[in-house]
Amino acid sequence: MITKFNDEKVKWLRSKDVREMLGISDSTLQTMRINKTIPAYRLGASWFYRYDEIIAALEANKNTLKN
Repeated sequence: MITKFNDEKVKWLRSKDVREMLGISDSTLQTMRINKTIPAYRLGASWFYRYDEIIAALEANKNTLKN
């Protein structure tokens, strides 16, 4: 789902989308939310994630290989 937020387009993902994107289980995603590894937003019983924030979290936590 894409919405406008402060004049910028934001792509929102549901938990299922993030699990598929990262190849992780529901419990791993829950742990990542609890540890604040990735930002998440709750609306009622549903969790939502901003695509750009998921990518930024991955970039911030990446390991770099040295030759």
